[in-house]
Amino acid sequence: MSRQSIFTVLALLTATQAAQANSNPWLPEPGAINGSVSYVYQTTDRFFMGNQLVKLPADLSQHTVNFYGEYGLSDSLALDASLGYSSTEFIGTPADGPSPYGASLDGLTDTNLGARWRVLDELIDAPLTVTLRAGGIIRGDYQVGALNAIGDGASGGEFSALIGRFFENGISLSSQISYRTLEGQVPDNFFASLKGNYSINAKTSIGVNYQVQESLSGIDIGAPGFTFARFPGVKEDYQIVGGNLSYQLTPATSVTVVYAKVVDGRNTSYHDLAGINLGFSF
Repeated sequence: MSRQSIFTVLALLTATQAAQANSNPWLPEPGAINGSVSYVYQTTDRFFMGNQLVKLPADLSQHTVNFYGEYGLSDSLALDASLGYSSTEFIGTPADGPSPYGASLDGLTDTNLGARWRVLDELIDAPLTVTLRAGGIIRGDYQVGALNAIGDGASGGEFSALIGRFFENGISLSSQISYRTLEGQVPDNFFASLKGNYSINAKTSIGVNYQVQESLSGIDIGAPGFTFARFPGVKEDYQIVGGNLSYQLTPATSVTVVYAKVVDGRNTSYHDLAGINLGFSF
């Protein structure tokens, strides 16, 4: 394994999986606005080079603040948007690859704009709520090709099917299946998630979730022909499990703490993620 192979992965580590749009099938009421502000911290000292878990020469950490909002246009149509700001930290040397070597990088994350259309409603005449989403991705304002780049630096689109149901015992289940395509050499990929939530009482709930991404093409880090310039075209797969605890502060505001961990992957980081989210509606 060459030093260039080790340090090239750092640009991939910082492409936060949370940036993958993870919507739910339930829409806001017509005219209602829901929003949230979240802070996420993730750190790692290992990564998957291909499918082999390898130790990094130094720790890498990332701080991200994200803003999300959605607006109900009608009973069956809503708009949503998310935008964030992120910074990464890694201490390297001139021998580790293209500059900058150790200074923190920061910038706006990719912007995600979407429209959701509910085609089945469990509250009316269907056993499940089913919603379709189409979204656009606008590349963020960050440096690409550095050791600790924030993302792939590519615009594109994604298309999702969202399914969910509430049960009388306080349990809700939802799932998402998405196809994402980006410009340039970034591989198309499939993304899926499964979430479960249980309301302990009127104000407190707990949840668990599972996420998986599979790239449809791409090169492995360290494979023949791989260079630093090709890292946006790497085949990046991952599986993440996590949990959350939510508390309703007021009828219109809530706070949620989250924790998640990568459990398997290919050409991606083996990181832990923790965060806090403040939600509101009006």
